Amino acid sequence: MHHLNASRSQRILRLLEELQLPNEIKQYARDPQTRLAPPELKAVHPLGNSPVITDDGKVIAGSGAIIDYVIRRHGEGRLQPDPSSAAFDDYMQWMLYAEGSAMLPLLLKSNVSRRGAAGAPLSPRIESEIDNHLGYINASLEGRDYLLGEALTGADIQLSFMGELAGLRTDRAI
Repeated sequence: MHHLNASRSQRILRLLEELQLPNEIKQYARDPQTRLAPPELKAVHPLGNSPVITDDGKVIAGSGAIIDYVIRRHGEGRLQPDPSSAAFDDYMQWMLYAEGSAMLPLLLKSNVSRRGAAGAPLSPRIESEIDNHLGYINASLEGRDYLLGEALTGADIQLSFMGELAGLRTDRAI
């Protein structure tokens, strides 16, 4: 596991912990000025991003792909519904939603806020989208602890970074 501080790789650390899988963690630090990943990560994967894992000679990048891979290859049926069940469709919707839709407004807020007054005109729209997504997630969790009901799944882990980021970048949370 190639772990970059303050990154989505937190999800993978949690996944490995939940599955109690043996692992080796190689840590990287962001550049203090640019906040970018160090060039050493490009030696692992051409994008130079984290999370990245190496397993059995394979290099897998991206938290969703890693969560899927680890659960399928090493989860022994844990942390995801049976692929032939109706719950699996909901599981996949949440897995893809986390990065495909939910993260965008928070990332925009983070980047636009660095622009100061120049970014101010975009703020109301971004805040509205953050409210929309956090409202959707909170309504979906109402009356239960996990996205699919009674048990933690990879989808909960995948969506967890959005909750962490919302807590850091807004006065709202999941």
